[in-house]
Amino acid sequence: MKEIIRRRIGLEFGAPPAKAGKQELRRRNTLLLLALLQSDGPSSQAELARRSALSPATVSGILQPLIESRILVEEGKSTAGLGRRASILAFNPRANITAGVSIDLEGVEVALVDLSGRVVDQTSAPYPRYTEPNEVVTLAAQCLATLEARNSLTRDSIAGVGVAIPGLINSSTGLVQVASNLGWMNVQLRDLFEQRFGVPVRVEHLGRAKARAEAIWGKGKHHRNFVCLEIGSGIGAGIVVHGRILRGSGGMGGEVGHMPVDPAGPVCACGCKGCWEVFCSGPAIRRNLAHKLAETANASAELGPLATLAELHAAYLQGDAVANAVVEEWAACFVRGLIGVIWNFDPEFILLTGPVVSQCPSLSEAAKRIIGGLKGNARSFDVPLILESHHAGTGVVAASATVATRYLEELASGGSHRETRLLAAQ
Repeated sequence: MKEIIRRRIGLEFGAPPAKAGKQELRRRNTLLLLALLQSDGPSSQAELARRSALSPATVSGILQPLIESRILVEEGKSTAGLGRRASILAFNPRANITAGVSIDLEGVEVALVDLSGRVVDQTSAPYPRYTEPNEVVTLAAQCLATLEARNSLTRDSIAGVGVAIPGLINSSTGLVQVASNLGWMNVQLRDLFEQRFGVPVRVEHLGRAKARAEAIWGKGKHHRNFVCLEIGSGIGAGIVVHGRILRGSGGMGGEVGHMPVDPAGPVCACGCKGCWEVFCSGPAIRRNLAHKLAETANASAELGPLATLAELHAAYLQGDAVANAVVEEWAACFVRGLIGVIWNFDPEFILLTGPVVSQCPSLSEAAKRIIGGLKGNARSFDVPLILESHHAGTGVVAASATVATRYLEELASGGSHRETRLLAAQ
């Protein structure tokens, strides 16, 4: 049972004490069952007993109060086996909803997400680049109010709000130390959101949020050592080591974009020279494209200086010389950073997420080709590079995972029996 717990809930809460008392053991067993329902989806009590290695009586005793308080509801009947069909239990889709907020350079997206990671509803609002934090929070609040009205909800129906944002983020304090591409510095974002929203808020780096979501619902689900690279306006990572996210002493672990790959390179927003993201982020690709076009007197028949990443990909597939130069230079520099990631964290695989790789797949394909041919004296660098999951890789779902996991802990501790946030009484 301990190994199952480590796999399912070790991501945040670690292994149980060696000599746990009855109350702590029940809390841990409850958290295990809730985590199984969260990651594996609706299940019968018999299936949960089998997966958790708990006795059917123990499972029934733990789940019955959650059923009575309508945290869990019946979602159909099992079709397996003969005789009486078992009830399939799931999180009540009208109870304990979380909100996921994904902040990007020019827009905020907000979604209502249940504890199983299912998006109930979502909306978004655009804004000009370098919009002030207070204005972004106001737009996010308007989006959430729209969703609440559209779904006949009240604010106390929301169990918590998760906010995912690129930049140097201290997730333990909610401080955005630097989000250079947003123009933000030393912004206490969690306080701004909690003052405006009136519910618990957790602010997380987008890469770490996606790593958690991938571990619960996506391609990292059955793996305990992997790296989730978010490549967009910068480069950040969620690093999962032995089933737990690496945070570091200051809560900012995973800022691999600030690894120096060329000491003679340009100055980064962090103040150092030649950081990885200076060469391989989305803005860096566009700068290099504009530079190449200027060098060749706009020799590209397919591209202009304001070309999108999708247009760069299309031009590369057409054999455009400028597109080829941009993609191959990016891949060579990207692989230099990947080598450092592989040596330092020895991952089973690396998940590539973010608009750079989703909008221009030729970039990751070129990087795969280069790294697949590298051979060191001590190891091979042919670590699988995998694209993010369609669902878990979205910003709003990743953001919601930051509070959903914590809320499971609250439910397991008995909070659901004392103060249940229900969206529907029936």
